[in-house]
Amino acid sequence: MPGILWLASYPKSGNTWLRIFIENLFQNTTAPAAINDLGVVKLGDAMVPLYEQAAGRPLSGLSEPEIHALREPLQRQWASGRETPIVKTHNALMIHDGRPLIHLEHTAGAIYIVRNPFDLTLSLADHYSLSIPDAMDMMCADFQRTPTTGAAVFQVIGNWTDHYRSWFSVPNFQPLLLRYEDMARTPTKTFGRFVKYMGLPQNTERLKRAIKNSSFSEVSRQEASQGFKERVRADQRFFRAGKVGGWRGVLNEGQIARIVDAHRPLLTELKYIDPKGRPKV
Repeated sequence: MPGILWLASYPKSGNTWLRIFIENLFQNTTAPAAINDLGVVKLGDAMVPLYEQAAGRPLSGLSEPEIHALREPLQRQWASGRETPIVKTHNALMIHDGRPLIHLEHTAGAIYIVRNPFDLTLSLADHYSLSIPDAMDMMCADFQRTPTTGAAVFQVIGNWTDHYRSWFSVPNFQPLLLRYEDMARTPTKTFGRFVKYMGLPQNTERLKRAIKNSSFSEVSRQEASQGFKERVRADQRFFRAGKVGGWRGVLNEGQIARIVDAHRPLLTELKYIDPKGRPKV
């Protein structure tokens, strides 16, 4: 199948978890795959070395528009091989500064992971060293974006609702939707949908082994023993808790109400809240 298969999500929604599952599924070994040696999903559209290679010089000497202009040739290159590349992104599917962030002409499909914003608030706060109110500001800011650093090229994210809508509002383009909560609660059924979407042979034993080898307990064990090269701070736990409903007892009523007020239509659509606006997760 020509073109890129995107693994898309708002940050801290389970993208890395899915990548580790894919590694274990494709490797099909008895022992868990090493989280610091992911070879199946090895591309990300924010990886600085890829842009520097395309530009032929360090990104420190390029303007933001020059960096942004490199996305199309890079995505064209990724899509030109004989195998379908699977590429991680946190970008919204939108136009930025006159150019797409995601070029659909080089795209074969997408898998979108969504996570309830109540738990997402806590994970964002920990990952970016933010207070809970600041993490909520991030999820509610219309023009939220990350800067270009030595570790990552800038990403345009938007708010939680707009990010989701951007990926599900393109005519004749329908990503596979996976809910983080379903990945945790009904993993065989949920990850099985990924297997079906990919057109892979149905093998329940192989599927369950990949799920076990990419479980939160396994990846957190690996991180504790050898670290995780994708974490942004030396003192950070990338795999922090992974718990569904961890927000309960942490977020106060005002914080819960703010999230509901900002994202009520999508929260209702995805059944994260009931008709009265009360969280169901």
